[in-house]
Amino acid sequence: MKKYYIVIVVLFTLCSISSLSAATDTAKATQKVPDQAATEIDGKAIHEKACTRCHNSAVYTRTDRKITSLDALEKRVRGCNANTGANLFPQELKAVTQFLNSTYYKF
Repeated sequence: MKKYYIVIVVLFTLCSISSLSAATDTAKATQKVPDQAATEIDGKAIHEKACTRCHNSAVYTRTDRKITSLDALEKRVRGCNANTGANLFPQELKAVTQFLNSTYYKF
């Protein structure tokens, strides 16, 4: 009886360790970018990778553009992220917003 108890305890311990290891691996896999300031992230590169799949820079320079404030620009960048499934992190969204504002909008 004592042998069975030891075997059960050992198996339970191994399963617990395995579960913890898998959870840690999953957390590492979903972490794309370490916690950095948006200024350290290349907003232009992210923009070229994520945003130009759907449109070019003409949407930023047209005369009847719909973005008229920094707040509206931030909302649009978040909306595009959600609608396209780009799955950008908040730091990346901020970097893209900063890039667009400094390059095109100048709010």
